Amino acid sequence: MDDKIDFVITWVDESDPKWRKEFEFYSAKEGRTINTDACRYRDWGTLRYWFRGVDKFAPWVNKIYFVTYGHLPKWLNTDNPKLVIVKHEEFIPAEYLPTFNSNAIEFFFHKIEGLSNRFVYFNDDMFLIDSVSPDRFFKNGLPCDIGKMACMNHPKPDLFDSSVFLAMALINSHFDKKTAIHNNLWKWYTPFSPRLSRYNYQFHRLSKFPGFIMNHLPQGYLKQTYDEVWKYCEEHMRRTCSDKFRSYGDVAFWLIRYWQLASGRFVPYDIFKDGKYYDIKDTTISTISTYIMHQKIKLICLNDTPIQMNYDNNRKKILDAFGFILPDKCSFEL
Repeated sequence: MDDKIDFVITWVDESDPKWRKEFEFYSAKEGRTINTDACRYRDWGTLRYWFRGVDKFAPWVNKIYFVTYGHLPKWLNTDNPKLVIVKHEEFIPAEYLPTFNSNAIEFFFHKIEGLSNRFVYFNDDMFLIDSVSPDRFFKNGLPCDIGKMACMNHPKPDLFDSSVFLAMALINSHFDKKTAIHNNLWKWYTPFSPRLSRYNYQFHRLSKFPGFIMNHLPQGYLKQTYDEVWKYCEEHMRRTCSDKFRSYGDVAFWLIRYWQLASGRFVPYDIFKDGKYYDIKDTTISTISTYIMHQKIKLICLNDTPIQMNYDNNRKKILDAFGFILPDKCSFEL
């Protein structure tokens, strides 16, 4: 069995003139304003620490597929044998380009040439801050994840909520909850967490999956899952990919992960015992800095938000914290 594990990371440089021109053109065409989406593209200067973290804490990785519109950081060592630069046009069908819709980009990862069947997907705000082994992400050839159900409210007037709601509707249209859980009972009522088992039991009378707990951390995927989801949900996925920006009616990329859970294509793992998610705010910046500097966890996601904040101060504190644990250049830097 091929035991290689690759990493995939997506990145955008909002200062790139060509990207900016197309972004502004299609934003205006759809009646959007640049400020509306600013936090989705704002650069915190942390990318070099993503590479330093991988170089130091996951030296076992096979290849890193750096997915980009076309621009690259000036400091990136593109001659590193582990690094593969992948432009959108190299794996996303031309009919959907250019795209500023992350779901569209993520739905085509399985088309990246050379990508291993097993890969871990990172947003560029997800970082390794301590050593991890391959079995943090895959065991027995399957992704590590937590099969924890969760209640979903009816979608609010929010793009993300509505896209997740649609993803769950598709899951429930293709899987019978009772059968899915019965076929992989130990994964939902697992010995490693009696608390999780008790939590899931409260949903046992429901005929449908109510939802799954979110995982805003690096996650393992199988290319074969992509092929299967495309086979059964192609209409909804193409509808999503046709939108230049996230829009109502899109289905969330979470559909791929949900499919792995519902099909039992995962190994139970408490993903929250070594990973944390934080919205970057003035009220969380001290906690974020402490967690990074003292390496209290192994993985951290730092989500930018449209909330008004002291951006310059928060950016400095985050960079100082990363610089404290990763002060030296790595093989991915010139």
